[in-house]
Amino acid sequence: MDTSFLDNGATIRRMKAEIDSLMADGRIASDSILIVSAASPDGRNAFNVMLSEKRGETAEKIIKGLYPEFVTTKIIRDPIGEDWATLRKITLGDENIPMRDELLEIIDSDLDNDAKERKFRAMKPTFRYIIRNHVNLMRAAAVTINISVPNIVLAPVAAPKEELKAPMTGSIAPVKRTVSAFAEAPAFDKKMILAARTNLLVPALNVGIEVPIKTNWSVGVDYYYPWWLAKSNKYCGEMLGLFIDGKYWFGKNRTEEDKLTGHALGVYAGAGYYDYQKLRSGYQGEYIDVGVDYTYAIPVAKGKLRMEFNVGIGWIHTVARHYTPTEDYTELIRDPGIKHRKYNFFGPTRASVSFVVPIRVKIRKGGDR
Repeated sequence: MDTSFLDNGATIRRMKAEIDSLMADGRIASDSILIVSAASPDGRNAFNVMLSEKRGETAEKIIKGLYPEFVTTKIIRDPIGEDWATLRKITLGDENIPMRDELLEIIDSDLDNDAKERKFRAMKPTFRYIIRNHVNLMRAAAVTINISVPNIVLAPVAAPKEELKAPMTGSIAPVKRTVSAFAEAPAFDKKMILAARTNLLVPALNVGIEVPIKTNWSVGVDYYYPWWLAKSNKYCGEMLGLFIDGKYWFGKNRTEEDKLTGHALGVYAGAGYYDYQKLRSGYQGEYIDVGVDYTYAIPVAKGKLRMEFNVGIGWIHTVARHYTPTEDYTELIRDPGIKHRKYNFFGPTRASVSFVVPIRVKIRKGGDR
């Protein structure tokens, strides 16, 4: 959590001052702590559920850091995922929101959260207004600390509508106080600058990088160098290649979390060298490869990683040179009696199942990294 964002720092100081004053005489103990954490309804629902869980964990760490003795206190985290209820309250309370009635219809519909989000995004003026003016109210974690005061009854202060019910034991009266919410900084505070990947279908060295351009475009470079020798150099396989590609990722109003995920179409071009030998005959040559491809990428490990599936159709042109190895397979002799052979192939020329690691930097307010 960024303590300099909005009133987070002041909220923490106010919370600590209130708890310190209540605990000053040593007669007040904490019964339980409820942390309700949420995410704004932009982006995929599964990813937002993970975000709300992380925000609750962050709030818990802050409280435990301030009061280590609370470790034994019953801490309840309630990650609610996408906060459509708060969006509804915002919509009812702000008459300047474009297309308010249509937005309320979407919120109150029986659609699943992802379907609601797609319809919400399609209302571009409404979506932009909410993101610009109200999104931080939903990207937050609210903390309620339930305390017990022996033989003393205090009036509740700023109690929420839905409170955690603390059990009443003996003459101890439960008293509830609410601490203001910690606001989560906008998601675009962390920016993906590139992603590193490796093709799991290639049984040797290969590495690539892909750079997102805004949210719908990307460019990438891949380097391949699989090779093997077997049975005292009687069999050989070697292929070096360098490829570049460009992709368009489908989807309107994509967010920072959506980068390099979903469906994409692209074009690619590459060139390289190969050497294939079977016993007493082998070929060496160079090639060029151009084509179009389709990519589907999904987030894994709670959005921290990606799995990318790719297949392409293209054209390969190569000129192959024949050679014959010596009797001991230690040298290769080019065969001048066999002309260079030109080959052209059109069809599937590209396939990958890639493990992708996004590289992100934190962009602080004002644009500083």
